[in-house]
Amino acid sequence: MDRNLVLLNRNIARLRRDVRLQSSEIEQLIAADLDCTPAAQRLMRAQADLILFIEKRERLVAPAVHE
Repeated sequence: MDRNLVLLNRNIARLRRDVRLQSSEIEQLIAADLDCTPAAQRLMRAQADLILFIEKRERLVAPAVHE
């Protein structure tokens, strides 16, 4: 289980970085008055994945709290 938690934490960190990068890219595209639709779609996918990974981590950690 520790390995799964390490992998989840790594994926969560990667997705948080991706969300920050996509947000920055969207801001730059908006400032340049360019279409940001593809970047927004990537951002939404990254945010959805991040939520799933965080929920999965909570399910893994929650049983250990109750023991």
